[in-house]
Amino acid sequence: MSKDTYLIVSFLLILVVLLGGRYFGYSFLERVISVIIIGGLFEILYRKKLKK
Repeated sequence: MSKDTYLIVSFLLILVVLLGGRYFGYSFLERVISVIIIGGLFEILYRKKLKK
């Protein structure tokens, strides 16, 4: 996965979490915390499995 692809996927993932959380009625703080958690998990996955 190239750096550009990584940035696009990361941005889309954050956008989905923020908008999905708003749809389900979560507060802004809950959405920010979930973005940090999901972003961190994606980073770990990227470093261990997807980076080549």
